[in-house]
Amino acid sequence: MSKVPPPQLMNIQDIVDDCAQILQRSVEVTTPAIAVIAASAQIGAIDKNRAASILNRTPPPEPIPWMLSFGIQEAVLPVRLPANPRYDMLPRVVIPLRHEDRLVGYLWIIDEPALGDAPLVRLGSLTAPLARLIDERDAPLAARAQQLGELAREVLTGDPAALAGARERDLLPSDGELTVHRVLVEGDQRAVAVELARPLVRRPFLVADSHDSLVLIECRRDDKDTEALMEELQSAALVAGAEVVARGSAPTAPQARLMADVAKLCGQDLLRWEEAGAWRLLRGWELTSATVAEMSPDAAVLLDDLRNSYWHTLLTYFEHSRNVSATANALYIHRATLHYRLDRVREILGPGVLDDGWRCAALYVALKLHAALQGKNREAPFCP
Repeated sequence: MSKVPPPQLMNIQDIVDDCAQILQRSVEVTTPAIAVIAASAQIGAIDKNRAASILNRTPPPEPIPWMLSFGIQEAVLPVRLPANPRYDMLPRVVIPLRHEDRLVGYLWIIDEPALGDAPLVRLGSLTAPLARLIDERDAPLAARAQQLGELAREVLTGDPAALAGARERDLLPSDGELTVHRVLVEGDQRAVAVELARPLVRRPFLVADSHDSLVLIECRRDDKDTEALMEELQSAALVAGAEVVARGSAPTAPQARLMADVAKLCGQDLLRWEEAGAWRLLRGWELTSATVAEMSPDAAVLLDDLRNSYWHTLLTYFEHSRNVSATANALYIHRATLHYRLDRVREILGPGVLDDGWRCAALYVALKLHAALQGKNREAPFCP
């Protein structure tokens, strides 16, 4: 692949350098997600945030919510951010770059010593063409997002040629374990997908907008790769005004979908396939109350209105490996009370049910799903 910078980027860099010379201090221009597009040579004061953004082409993720809290996404005029010792950040002036009233990026200026208004006014003749160049650079972004999405869907079919093609085009790394992340988003998820399609300097991945969720495909070497990817996701969601509700991670798309659905049901941010335990058995089933009865007729009997005080005891008993002491402690009841309840369960379900491995396995999973549907997961220990 060619590494020659596109003309827009070269011209953007020229304007950034001009701004730095006018102000005699370091500046950089970023996307709305605060990923660095171009940066000037170092002039004057510097902090760790500036150094990290230059080295990594993206700033540390921790300060981003704080920076956005000053309303820079809605601003038209320059915004001054105070120093923040927590993040080892010097004060900054942020100039929103808008083209045809659309936010296309930011110009960041180290504000140490403090700038007056006059030098900022001198930048007025440069910010408009800078915004136009950034917009021209981003014009193909929606088309790129669509192409990445189509390729991601081909890879998810298991087509070896699609995977090989993605690697040949440097759209997926050739090393690492293929991992699928299903992401449930509240807000404009298409905008999130487009933001994630920006060709930044980072370990590549694929993203697809699948109508009801986002799908991210990475080849991960370790947890650090996934952490970096999730930071990209959170930044893109912030810029798009969206919120990541839940995420499921697994080797395949169907598994990842189940993990995301279960994570949302349980009120969790994330559920991984390798940590899912009995939830894996629900692959292919709808997460509904009808499934509870269909999977285990015993569960349907136990959940009868006149008897439903016992299901939670039995589920806790299963969750604690049928250990009487551990179960009684978890329920804050006496061992004798637990034995009484279990005897009642045996009377309700019939003799031998709790000694039948297959029936107990189905009963356990069905009760686990029922608990999640009832919202018990937030107060009981049995939802992973």
